[in-house]
Parts: sequence; structure tokens; C-alpha cells
Amino acid sequence: MVFYTTVRPVLGDRQMTKIRHPASSFGWRALLAILGVVAVVVQAPPARADQRIDLYQVAVPVPDRSDASRDAGFRDAMRVVLVRVTGRLGAANDPAYAPLVGSADRYVQQYRYAIDGRLVVGFDGGAIERWLTGTGAPIWGRTRPVTYVLLTVPGAGAGTGAAAGMGAGAGTGAGSIVTSDATSDLKNAIDAQAALRGIELRWPTAQQLQTEGLTDATVRQADPRSLLADAIRAGADALLIGHASDSSANASVQWLFQYQTETTPVTGVAAGVDRAADAYASIYAVDGAYLPVEIAVDGVQTLADYARVQRLFASMTSVSRASVLAVHGDTVHWRLLARGGAGPLVRMLALDGSLQTAAAPGVGGELRYRLRQ
Repeated sequence: MVFYTTVRPVLGDRQMTKIRHPASSFGWRALLAILGVVAVVVQAPPARADQRIDLYQVAVPVPDRSDASRDAGFRDAMRVVLVRVTGRLGAANDPAYAPLVGSADRYVQQYRYAIDGRLVVGFDGGAIERWLTGTGAPIWGRTRPVTYVLLTVPGAGAGTGAAAGMGAGAGTGAGSIVTSDATSDLKNAIDAQAALRGIELRWPTAQQLQTEGLTDATVRQADPRSLLADAIRAGADALLIGHASDSSANASVQWLFQYQTETTPVTGVAAGVDRAADAYASIYAVDGAYLPVEIAVDGVQTLADYARVQRLFASMTSVSRASVLAVHGDTVHWRLLARGGAGPLVRMLALDGSLQTAAAPGVGGELRYRLRQ
């Protein structure tokens, strides 16, 4: 005997989820509990909320609050969304996306004017993703690598100060490392580029630098691989090491970007951010057809565990449907419709970190994971 339960709206407006529960393994009590999953799923926090970027809210400068300036601001904001979602810097002016830019006002859900006069626009992300999917464009979801930034500048006043223990640079005179509370034109320019590309930068605090014993000199002299390991232990996924000529927005900056097996030097204020975004997009921006992928998740022992996994799948832009096929003990078997098939899905799951590869392989091509507790 098999029970079928339709649960809405686990995947928002993309697709309902059909849950198939064999009575012998799940029982009526569990079935009734599943009927309450939606409330739990909505409230459950994402596994790594610091990675999830709001791609569809954009602040753009406008000359005034006239209707013409507002509508032009909507179009400028849509161009930013296109860069963030496709992962391509050139998408802002790509003729293929001109119809979407031209009708930007149709996708606006809300807008307001910030204290600094900028127009803040919130778009309907689901509708934009459907439009892009229809054109075959790549789509890069909200869960993104976190990039740790260690940027040295000449002088002690660029963000840390003497209290943070900043010492002399290696043959460059006194220098300091830019911290999270710095307000220099250089840091503002780098943060603005990260906002355009839709990636999260994590700057160190003065206390963190002091605790780790990091100074201008130690950053310059350290093995970059050891600094990457430090960044990963701090919860980041990648590292940008930079050395700037000064704290202005026009400074000369030499960057070294490290992610997984990549180590790439680039030059320019925005070049480090752009290299990071391009590298991430080449891995995580997904195109192609939606294909079925079967996945088993071990360690699902409670309703809260079930909700965490279902919420994970629901949050993934590349997944359009998640159906539970069966439950055996603490293992739940899902069938997903995933854009691009298993490869992109595996990469996204590795980035999220909520699931770890199970010791026992799946059967018949099924992916197999264990829920991290």
C-alpha cells in the first residue's frame, strides 16, 4: 500500500512536490507529521546563510525622483541582476537580454529611495529565472563561495592602526592590512565590484589579525597555500591576497586569487573580484536541460532533519522538482529534476556543505550522501 501526499509550496512557484511514502516503512504517524513539513521548511534556516546572496535586490544611482529617472534606474538595476545571475560581466549589454532590460518595470516587485538618494529595486527572481531559462542562458544560484580578502596598503592608517599590531612590510616600509571596518575609497571600490558580481567578500577584523599574528610583513612572506588554509578554517572558500600602492580608488593592486586548485595573479582594483566571480561562474552557473537525478540521504532521523534536506533542495535554483520516492530506516530516497543533471548538482552540494558524501556508494547510479549533524 502506498500513500501520496502533495505538499505546497516547498519549491515556491517552480513546482509542487509529490511525496511517496511506503506504508510499511513510514507509517501513518510519520505521514501525518509530513503534512506539517511546510511550516518547518519555511522556518528552517539555510545551512550556510552567509553564502546566500540576495541577487534580486539592487541599489543604483539616479539623478532625481522623476518617472523617467526611475524607469531608467529599473533598467540599470536589471543589468546588474543579469551580471549576477548569469555570472557574465558582459551580460549587462548583451543584445540577447535586451528584451528583459527593456521590460524591467514588469519584473519590479518593490522599490524605494535610500537615504543617499539611490533607487533600491527588488525584482521577481523566479520570473527572471524562467525568462533566462527560456533563452538557454546560464543561471548561477544564490549559494556562492565566500572569498576572504587580505589586502595590504602602505601606512598604518588604512584600516587597522597600530593597536592591531601592524608591522613593517617586506622591503616596502610600514604597511597595514585593510579590515572590515575600513572606509577607504579603495575598499569601497572593491566592495562595489563584489556587489555588482554578486559575490561575498569577507574582510578580517583587527582582532582576527591580532589573534592570527597577521601583519603586512607576514602576509607578504607567508606561503599563500598556508593563508588559504587559514581562510578555509575561518569559514571561507577562497582567498584573495592583494598588495596596493595606496588607499585610493585608482590604486595599483596586485592580486593573487586562490580557489581549489587554481592560483591566479591579476592586476587592477576590480581584477581580483572579477577573477573570483569568473572562476565561480565557470563552475556553478548552469545551463542545459533539466534531467532526473536520484539521490539517497542517510542520517535523516527526525522531521527537522527531513525539513533541512527538503529546504536545501528547494533553495537550489538548478532544481525544479524534488520528489521523495521511499524511506528506509534513516535513509530518504529523492528524485530531483536538476538542470544539467548530476554534475552541477554534485558541485553545488559540495559548496553548500549540508550533505557529505556517504561511505557506502549509491545503487544503480544513485548519488548517496549523509546529512551533517
